[in-house]
Amino acid sequence: IYLDLFNKLEEANKLLSEGKSIVASSDPVYQGDVSKWRRFGNSLYLRLLLRVSGKADVSTQVIAKIKEIADTNKAGYPIMENNTHTAKILWNGTNSSTAVYSSPFMINVRAVDFRTPAITDFFISNLAIWNDPRVNGTYGVNGVNRFGIAPGPAGLIGVPSGYDAGSSVLKQSYFYSDAQTNNPLTLQTDPFTGIIMNVAEVDFILAEAAARGWINGTGEAYYNKGIFDSINYWMPTVYAGVSDANFIKYVVDADIDWNNALPLNTTVRGTQSKLESIHLQKYYALFLVDFQQWFEYRRTGHPFLNPGTGFLNGGRMPSRLNYPLLTQSTNPTNYSNAVASQGADDFSTLVWWQKP
Repeated sequence: IYLDLFNKLEEANKLLSEGKSIVASSDPVYQGDVSKWRRFGNSLYLRLLLRVSGKADVSTQVIAKIKEIADTNKAGYPIMENNTHTAKILWNGTNSSTAVYSSPFMINVRAVDFRTPAITDFFISNLAIWNDPRVNGTYGVNGVNRFGIAPGPAGLIGVPSGYDAGSSVLKQSYFYSDAQTNNPLTLQTDPFTGIIMNVAEVDFILAEAAARGWINGTGEAYYNKGIFDSINYWMPTVYAGVSDANFIKYVVDADIDWNNALPLNTTVRGTQSKLESIHLQKYYALFLVDFQQWFEYRRTGHPFLNPGTGFLNGGRMPSRLNYPLLTQSTNPTNYSNAVASQGADDFSTLVWWQKP
């Protein structure tokens, strides 16, 4: 499948290089800008190449292709470089199932249901510790932060992930819904949640490639740009650029500045490495980008998450989803062939490119 995807992306790059026009009114992503579609296709190419780069049988060819795109043939493979290139669909904010480009957070989702779930401790605690502008009300509207996160009784605090059922865990922070009084910011109606792929992900792909020595440039430069672009997508006026003194102060004060003395990688929980630093920031850059956080976790083992004692499946994070019963019953031959090829139809069966 991946080799076929690579071939299709090569073909797309070639066809889009011809610059044939797209009807702007029929293009909700880039409004007819063919050059941006080409950048998106090649950025997606990098995502898929990196995903399979750890497999010995393809790694040499894959790494060579990453270098070609990022280094030796940049003109032939333009990629995303700033947030004007980010692929997104701007939701229209309505809750009509028949309206074009309605947010999935609005269709058949009651306001009370949107604000009921608590936010996990890992996600919110890091942002709070870093004093990240995305959760700092000072940079928001009327004291509400850009992510529309309501503080709990004890502030910006989440709940443990995978706590035991029946435990007396106090709900703390949650996402504001669109129906709450005097709430100027909520992701439920936010048009910018329709992210397909953003430039920050590309930055962190290049940061990893540079840190591993696959491409020219430094992991530090791409890493810092990734943090900036991740914040800039949601808050385009907070920092002027990577060299902005206020941005540098944020990174240093948050203690997330690049540390070249760290080892390249670590698999020991609670330890740091260059790749763990990259993957942690990438985790936040991939917020609301479909299932990419999960894909990256399976590929890298980062960030170091802390499943609680109530976590099922033997405390192991799911590696895949089961095939639906409908698929098993209506397509039994192909289902059997798939299981024979991939292994048991089980949450713990690794995907072929996954980190063991």
